[in-house]
Amino acid sequence: MNFAPLYVWASSIDGEIEAGPAEVPIVLNFEDAVDSLGGFFSFHLEATKGRWAVLSDLSFFRLSSATEYAIGRELTVNGNVDFDNVLFELAGSYLVRQQGRFALIAGLRTYTMSPKMAFSTPAGGATPIDASETLANAFGGFAYRPRLTENLSLITRADVGAGRADLTWSALLGIEWRFKPWGGLEVGYKGLGIEMTGLKSHELHQYDVTHYGPIAGLVFHMGGR
Repeated sequence: MNFAPLYVWASSIDGEIEAGPAEVPIVLNFEDAVDSLGGFFSFHLEATKGRWAVLSDLSFFRLSSATEYAIGRELTVNGNVDFDNVLFELAGSYLVRQQGRFALIAGLRTYTMSPKMAFSTPAGGATPIDASETLANAFGGFAYRPRLTENLSLITRADVGAGRADLTWSALLGIEWRFKPWGGLEVGYKGLGIEMTGLKSHELHQYDVTHYGPIAGLVFHMGGR
């Protein structure tokens, strides 16, 4: 069993949200606020038996920033955004090749977004937008984790998914340094993309963002594996 309770993903976000009344959409482009985004917390658990494994990930992202909005894609106004995201994954994997540790992965990913937007126009304040949406998607991919030396392992993973979202994808590239049989330090870089249109929320119409950034975590190996 692998357990990573001290796992941080310093995530930045690029993309676009379209929210608000359908006749006057509000477009938030995260490129305008990328330098105000922070890093957030992730949790990973993996249990193995023979060639089979069950893995779970829980990640929380938070953005709080003053930025600019486009109203009707023509007028730009100042505003504030509080943006919470919760990502949960539950998957199974099968080790296809013992040598090189190549495994196939399949599972379910849920993504909850809760953007809260407040903005002001030259004529005064406007009604704030408080939207929330949860979407579930099936995904499939692979993980490749060969040992480079006795104490170093390459960590890679890639997958794509679909469901209520048009497309989701994730990719990870990293290194684990095994400093003890029971523990290691993992560092790397991770990306996650979410593309969704036609959402049910009357205030949230389109969501197209990419989370990306470095990761670092302390991994415990139960049983010393």
